[in-house]
Amino acid sequence: MNSRISIKDIEKNGYVSIKNHGLVSNNRTAALIAINGTIDWLCLPDFSSDPVFDSILDSKKGGRFKFSILNFNDLEVEQYYESDNMILITEFFSNGKKIMKITDFMPATEYESINFPELHRIVEASEDLEIGIEFKPTLDYKISPLKRIMDSKKIVFLKNGRKVGLFSSANIREENNSFRTHLDKGSKTFFILSYGMRNEDEYSNYKTEQRLIETREFWKNFISYSTYNGIMRDEAVRSALTLRALFHDPSGMMVAAPTSSLPECVGSERNWDYRYSWVRDTSYVIQALSMMGLRRVSTKYLYDMMDIILNDGEEIRVLYGVSRDSKFTEIEIDYEGYLGSRPVRLGNLASEQFQLDVYGSFINAIYNVSIAGGIVNSYMWDFVIDLLDRIAHIWKVPDSSIWEFRTEPRHYTYSKIMCWLGYDRAIRLGKSLNYAGDYEKWQNIADEIKRDVLENGIDMENGYFVQYYGAKDVDGSLLRIPLTGFMDVNDPLFQKTLEKIKKDLMFDDCLFRRYLNDDGLKGKDNAFILLSFWYIEDMILMGKTQDAENLLRKLMRMGNHLHLFSEEIEIGSGDLIGNFPQAITHLGIIRCIYRLNQAKKKISE
Repeated sequence: MNSRISIKDIEKNGYVSIKNHGLVSNNRTAALIAINGTIDWLCLPDFSSDPVFDSILDSKKGGRFKFSILNFNDLEVEQYYESDNMILITEFFSNGKKIMKITDFMPATEYESINFPELHRIVEASEDLEIGIEFKPTLDYKISPLKRIMDSKKIVFLKNGRKVGLFSSANIREENNSFRTHLDKGSKTFFILSYGMRNEDEYSNYKTEQRLIETREFWKNFISYSTYNGIMRDEAVRSALTLRALFHDPSGMMVAAPTSSLPECVGSERNWDYRYSWVRDTSYVIQALSMMGLRRVSTKYLYDMMDIILNDGEEIRVLYGVSRDSKFTEIEIDYEGYLGSRPVRLGNLASEQFQLDVYGSFINAIYNVSIAGGIVNSYMWDFVIDLLDRIAHIWKVPDSSIWEFRTEPRHYTYSKIMCWLGYDRAIRLGKSLNYAGDYEKWQNIADEIKRDVLENGIDMENGYFVQYYGAKDVDGSLLRIPLTGFMDVNDPLFQKTLEKIKKDLMFDDCLFRRYLNDDGLKGKDNAFILLSFWYIEDMILMGKTQDAENLLRKLMRMGNHLHLFSEEIEIGSGDLIGNFPQAITHLGIIRCIYRLNQAKKKISE
């Protein structure tokens, strides 16, 4: 997928498009690095911290870290990852000849207690280069001024007890309120961004080359445990690496995305802070990692999530903070937003919602870890029983749905089906492990939920499932019905539902809006990418293997140059929009590739 792009075509109105970014991570936080080498989003020391760089949300007020080549024109750039790694390479070309290479990484280690709040940039020059350096941290959305300390090889900014510095092996000079350096042909120069350092360090203290070796080993070691070696392996591995990069190792929690307020509709108010751990999303991801054979990390994250839920209280919340910095109260920042998409939000009101599907989602994750060979001990089984008892008391209560509507709660069909799924998977899990349980009672409740759905979740006149009890419309979540086992994919009731979904929500053969009803928000609802993967899984179940593969490959071409995806695709332009990269999209990629590979193997046998 690698291709060069003119540097003149990268920015629009001061913004690099969402799709033209890569990601580096240290499993506490992550940075977005544009294809022109600009770091325009980075929170330190954690995902949930206020950003150090944030110009992707305001091109004028926001902070960035950027190199500009001043003595060459007509530049082209290319960006790619090292194989099976999260080390990002950005190369600059002039007249077809490579003149500069940037290697970006955040030091990563298997030791969760070791923190590297750093980003290392290795710059290799193939010509004599005059470089402009824009090192402009904000630290608190430019609410208060910064104090600066500088000498020939360091620039340090301080504000309100926060401290960030740039340390270099090259001399840095200040000219006309900007920073510059000269790089000799054949040189290798180290630039280290460090946060919270106690002393004004020298660049050599950061051991860049040693950290690079350790980081390369960390990511390769992670993916070496994968047992998947089928079709589209590179795409599946990239998604697995991306999911791993979104986990906050000290807490064991995963952010839905490392960013906040990248819009689901450009110019609208559909801008949310995704730097939280959704139980649903994490449960789906645990299942996807299990499919890749990565049972060690999937088992670990499963137990981490259980401990967090138990320590928090009896109820499962919709989302959890990943660190002590996490704040849930939703506030708005005085930024213009990506391409004018206001408001820019911190916090997320979904934390106050009630969503039924999280219970069944988590039990399903436990079940899938078990069948992948992970350990489900008696304590986890006791936790499953507690969840079943809770579902028994609440499944008849209206909720806000998987789509987190900020309108009146309703009896959403998908939410009820996920309650049924919790009992179905618990029964299968317990019996497979020979655990004691009240299986007859659980089966009776599962049957009751199913009867309720079949009596109230269907448009009886037209014969299809509906979005919520009493509705006439469908929504995209219903695509998942056969994937849960609630109903066979070829059942006439589901087939009519599928026809209705395709008629009302589908466009361009494989993209889907989530719903048609008014959700109380301004701006249009664009294509939610996960729905496309659910649809492809349905096609696989229907035996349409070749059609499914064709659509999957078409969908994968809609990702960016690094096989990264956001949450949505803009209808019309095909641009990636929404927070980026998005965990729930990448787990969909893994599931589809895995299911398709299974189907193709079965055909060839």
